[in-house]
Amino acid sequence: MKQIRILALLLALALCLAGCGSAPASSGASSGSTSQAQGDAAIPQEALDDVVSYLTDGAYAADDVVATVGDTAVTAAQALYWTAYQQYYMTYYYYSNYGMTFQMSDQMEDGTTVGQSLLDFGVDTAVAYAVAAQRAQDNGVSLSEENAAALETLYSDNVTSYGEDRWQAYVDAGLINESDYTVEQRAEWIQTEGESFYQHSLMYYATTPQAYQDTFTNIYYFNTLRDNLFGEGGEYAPTEETMADYLPTYIEDNGICWARCILFSTMDCADDAAVAEVQAQAQAVYDELSALSGEALSAAFTERQSQYDTSGYTAGEVQYYTNTDSLVDGFYEGIQALEPGQVGMTEQTDYGYFILLREADQTDDISANAQESYIVTTYDSLISQWTEEYGVSDVAGLELDADAFYTKLSELQQTLSDADTLPTADTSSGDGTTSAGSTSSDGATSGADASSAGTDAQS
Repeated sequence: MKQIRILALLLALALCLAGCGSAPASSGASSGSTSQAQGDAAIPQEALDDVVSYLTDGAYAADDVVATVGDTAVTAAQALYWTAYQQYYMTYYYYSNYGMTFQMSDQMEDGTTVGQSLLDFGVDTAVAYAVAAQRAQDNGVSLSEENAAALETLYSDNVTSYGEDRWQAYVDAGLINESDYTVEQRAEWIQTEGESFYQHSLMYYATTPQAYQDTFTNIYYFNTLRDNLFGEGGEYAPTEETMADYLPTYIEDNGICWARCILFSTMDCADDAAVAEVQAQAQAVYDELSALSGEALSAAFTERQSQYDTSGYTAGEVQYYTNTDSLVDGFYEGIQALEPGQVGMTEQTDYGYFILLREADQTDDISANAQESYIVTTYDSLISQWTEEYGVSDVAGLELDADAFYTKLSELQQTLSDADTLPTADTSSGDGTTSAGSTSSDGATSGADASSAGTDAQS
């Protein structure tokens, strides 16, 4: 089994499904009934009975155990939840941030396909949380009363949240006349619609209410154990001494360096002669600064920043950069080639010529990020260690045809989206009731906004 860094798990943890997306349509409001039966009719009955069995063509049932960590079982529905959620997260993230799309059959650097990698990720992630949950219980770590209460009402809170949001959406769309409902009818409508839409939202992510409950239980134990170990007085608390030892590693691993720059821009140069003129000006300033050192260099650099720099940085203000920053070619490399207190000049970049002054490390700038990194990487190592101890480091991934699984999942998600799309009001019936017209183009996918958490799993 591939070891998944806890950092990746935490990034994927915007997971609580509460009151999001659209829900089934309502028919005549005066009767208090809905068209939920019509919506469910389009959804395959096998999917409603066992979404995991449906998606895997019977290879796995929702409650089939794929790994056991002490007394904690990991089911297929838990693993596939993480697979389906991560697929959604990756698709949305890469498209919205980079305009990128990918196919499940695309090859990863390790030779596996994206689809197979996500299936493995689902098992790895579910196992990692189960390991933390089991370790917490083995260590006598209990959940807080607040977390225990949140778990106890997780199902009912989500049902109510979904139902109330759908009720308001129907009212706002003119599909329901509130005065036609008694208090009891309204409550029944909210409960019925909330239960249905909550089930659809979980099916969208290839999981079930029980698997989702178990997943959240493990997440709460994961977070509670982390707080116990890394909080004040904890065995691995980030003390001043601990962080002093960790900072050099953090700086080296992330290639962090501090510097100031003066940009002589060539972006508006009309021809090579204009570029040569800018280069000559930059060279003259560089020659002047390179003859200085210490406080004299720092003061002169600030003065020349104020006079020439077009980068947008504040003169005298030191910036820090990492090996993952998106920087123009030649800029970061130019800083890395210098020692603190040295000045250098780049070749022509896409922006022009930079004069760079490498500054001494200023660790106060990164202390918060370094502390979080220390917690993440140390907890990651502990999870890996415990995974070995519990004998689940070599758990096999789900044996599925990845392409077939994702094709069926995509088709089911579209079916759920169609079934849950909010209809438009049609008041032309003349009988005083509001009936469902054509579906709106807004039809948000069932449960698609998994980041709108009703319960913050990371708190």
